[in-house]
Amino acid sequence: MTDCAEFYRLRDQRTVEYMAGAELPQAPLHVAMDAAATSCASGQLALLALANQLSRISRQISFAIPNPGVPILVRTPFSGATLGDVLLGTVRSIDPCGSFTLGGQADRRALSIGLGEQVGAGFDWYIGADRAIAFLSSAPVGFTPVIATLRGAAVASCLGAAALFRAQLRLPVAARVLSAWNYAEGDSAVYGPDALDPLNVGSVLLVGAGAVAASLVYWLYVFGVAGDWTIVDKDMIRLHNTNRGLVFTPAHAGWPSITPLQTAGKAAVLADLVPGAHVLPCWYDECETLRSEKPDVILGLANDRNVRHLLAAHNATVTLHATTSANWQSQMHRHITGRDDCIHCRAGEGQQPVFGCSNASVTLPDGQSADAALPFLSAASGLMLATSLQRLQMGELAEGSRNDWRWDFHSPFRMATSGVRHCSEGCSRTLPAHLRRSMNAGTRWRMLDGTAL
Repeated sequence: MTDCAEFYRLRDQRTVEYMAGAELPQAPLHVAMDAAATSCASGQLALLALANQLSRISRQISFAIPNPGVPILVRTPFSGATLGDVLLGTVRSIDPCGSFTLGGQADRRALSIGLGEQVGAGFDWYIGADRAIAFLSSAPVGFTPVIATLRGAAVASCLGAAALFRAQLRLPVAARVLSAWNYAEGDSAVYGPDALDPLNVGSVLLVGAGAVAASLVYWLYVFGVAGDWTIVDKDMIRLHNTNRGLVFTPAHAGWPSITPLQTAGKAAVLADLVPGAHVLPCWYDECETLRSEKPDVILGLANDRNVRHLLAAHNATVTLHATTSANWQSQMHRHITGRDDCIHCRAGEGQQPVFGCSNASVTLPDGQSADAALPFLSAASGLMLATSLQRLQMGELAEGSRNDWRWDFHSPFRMATSGVRHCSEGCSRTLPAHLRRSMNAGTRWRMLDGTAL
């Protein structure tokens, strides 16, 4: 008991801070699914990703699955041959002290969620998906059994986890229709392409291996990923990182010994899930060898040591970043040189944002980490970034002027917003077009460089 009390104290400290010192809600949860959802890849992903997120903040969850012995149909970082084995292996790896049961009756006090059109009545909420669109509903909804529904199932898991968390806090929960492809909701949500090919956008430099990066890698591992990846981060996994990074477990943090020799590096853990990835266990500003390299894509997922200024000065054609905010937002940001603002003007330390036309609210950086300590926020930000890379591969990323997308999980009204951002007046980090094109002449996405700057 003492060890478990210490485990929760260390794991949940950042979440408690994020909740302004309030104790985390500990109502029991119940998750159930129907036979059709159990037997399709998208239903299995929704269940496993939902359980992954819930078990990082909830300690008592029961699961009702018609056939837990069905073969696993979706790739997952957690081992097991059957759905039931992977499910219990996932939650028990994430929380070795929790109470997780498969089968039996739900606790009468439990908040509940159902997956699948035939799961039955009486649940507080239901989730389902059709291609890239996810549904959070007060009535049962199914999972279309096509490969592209993995995208919608991923979003559905985030919506379901957020709904149960809000319900535990007695906050209002609204039904949602949300697209992972264009990040819009309601009638504006699009189904996206029917294809879900393994991602390969060339050489990728991933700077920062925290919670959003871990979630990105989780989704890409499920969807399929290739290419030449370099992952840069010197940080080691601590127990408090396991409350939100979808692939981090207490074992990575050395629990129960919590000794430096047993602690894994964040970059190394992520690289294990990306075929052929290279690990640089250093801070970006210390990696001198990176300054002369020209990756096809830069993913800026670190936010300290002046890293965004350094990345902006790189003048890569495509730089993307995703983050979370202190007001329950998941955010996706596009930076294509000549079309968009630089990453430092968007999110650098102390920079005032300049808007073109936007209806999105802004959270200004304050020098602190913006990685909000709720798992569904990191999961959603990582997913937005994963589908942005898919949109790049399919030739859609540069379409339109909007370059800033946000999902507000705290709003009981409109959730999805987007806008256009521009560099601060006088910004000199982006070089003239002819110099950029010369510098990036050998890169894969050089043709996307615009002419506005």
